[in-house]
Amino acid sequence: MEKWDGELKMAKTVFIDVSWTAGGKRKRARQGQPHIVFDGKRFYEVDRLTELRDAREVYIDALFPAIYPDILRLLKNGVKVFLLTNTKILKKLRLENNLRKTHQNDAFILSRIPKEWFRELTIEEIKFKMKLRPVIKKYEWLARWKSTLKGLITKGFDYNFRESIRLIQKDLKKTVKEIISTVSNSRYTEVYRRVCDILRIKDSVEVAVLIMELPLHLGVGKLRAYLGLNPVKNNNHYNRRLRRHLEALAYNIFINNYRRKKDESKEFINILKNASSKGEAILRIQLTILRILRKTWIEAENNQTNERLAGQ
Repeated sequence: MEKWDGELKMAKTVFIDVSWTAGGKRKRARQGQPHIVFDGKRFYEVDRLTELRDAREVYIDALFPAIYPDILRLLKNGVKVFLLTNTKILKKLRLENNLRKTHQNDAFILSRIPKEWFRELTIEEIKFKMKLRPVIKKYEWLARWKSTLKGLITKGFDYNFRESIRLIQKDLKKTVKEIISTVSNSRYTEVYRRVCDILRIKDSVEVAVLIMELPLHLGVGKLRAYLGLNPVKNNNHYNRRLRRHLEALAYNIFINNYRRKKDESKEFINILKNASSKGEAILRIQLTILRILRKTWIEAENNQTNERLAGQ
């Protein structure tokens, strides 16, 4: 496969199998897969989407936080970017055409998918996602330091850490409130509220973060790999940061269902009854949450697609 060198003439319309590990500072051998581009005739590898200098329409199969800056740059340069709303059609067309699952084949199949399966990304949407990322990072930082200081106190190292924890907790509450308020008053409101209702929780910053940062248009299998829930297949390479958010949510649900079984989800109660250990229960709860998130997201996207097509 050719490596894009910035000089070859690119087609006006390109189809890309996006990699969440492309670009970055580490060496390719450790880093992972570059983006695979199909221009209708040839395949190319690019590390950054901004290398697509002559493209006017870009069709992608996934939207990861790592590529937000590149997507925003393309949009500001007048390039139209379209996101596949449900990757199940990739598998369907792959089977119908008897193609193996490869990055090149997926890029090729994207070029054969009707346009109504895509939605156009906007500058406002990407800016919104990028604006919230520093707030999410602040929440993660505060939560990590709170946990660290509490752990030191437990081990007997208390250098007035309780006062620090009090201040961190105060800032943490403000940050959590900001994240929940922002997500619950955006285009993601329907998904956020619905997921919280299904999980029987009033508000959850973890649900908000997962909705904002997980590529929920991907199939459940790809999401499991992205979060390290298929460790054997994934060679232990996954998004540990988002996995911690999923684990925290699962643990919270585990505690809620364990302590008060009345009026809780029957599905989670059955997990507690049938799991052989706490670890197995929390893992199965994570998988269940992932399915709920993905199903709710797809239902909301389908509703928006139907409304968009009806308005045309």
